[in-house]
Amino acid sequence: MVKVKLLRYTPDGVKLIAESCRVSGIPPNIPDEEVVRMVVENDYSSALEHIVFTFDISEISVAISRELLEHRIASHTARSTRYHDERSFGYVIPPPIRNDPELVEVFKQAMESAREYYTKIFDRMIEKGYSREKAREVARYVLPMATHTHYVWTINARSLINFLGLRLCKRAAPEIRELAQKIYDIVVKIYPEIFENIGCRGYNLGLCPENEARPKDCPYAKIIPTKKEVKDAWKNRDYD
Repeated sequence: MVKVKLLRYTPDGVKLIAESCRVSGIPPNIPDEEVVRMVVENDYSSALEHIVFTFDISEISVAISRELLEHRIASHTARSTRYHDERSFGYVIPPPIRNDPELVEVFKQAMESAREYYTKIFDRMIEKGYSREKAREVARYVLPMATHTHYVWTINARSLINFLGLRLCKRAAPEIRELAQKIYDIVVKIYPEIFENIGCRGYNLGLCPENEARPKDCPYAKIIPTKKEVKDAWKNRDYD
């Protein structure tokens, strides 16, 4: 189960965003909270980059950490398998099979097999006189993508909104969607003015970019059109 802890965040963020917006020309008589909500709703979002969050993210899989790295306007520091002994590594059971005892058992057997071979390689290298560091460095190559990893992740509010828009989507991988939801639950309590009206991209934009790929169980399927539907309606508009 993904664990998320907030380590640091920019204090007085609403005031800071409003002050930066007034430098660019926002009238001084508009309340700070209203300025921030206007910035978010109208996507005047460069001012949001002044607000930064740092999270401690643990018990996520190596597989999903690869997706986290795709969000490049952020700073990542990860647990090193080169310097940690992983003979007792933890692992993520993929959400789609967690309620299927048969598949869970097969999956656990695969993980124990990987652990067995990691240990064999590590122990044999030590017996042959290799250093523990070199043994860890080599044995880590058999670690599965499900292996737990640990990140410290720093991201500004503008990039975080982009992350949430992509990863709260029903099409996102279940594990990273779980991570996104936990992050959202933290930040919306700190700065509701920024995050209270943030969801998946379709919700944020008022149209869904997923087009035909949008899942049938999308909660917005009946109220938010796809990008393709909007374009088709424009192409077929009545010129009269």
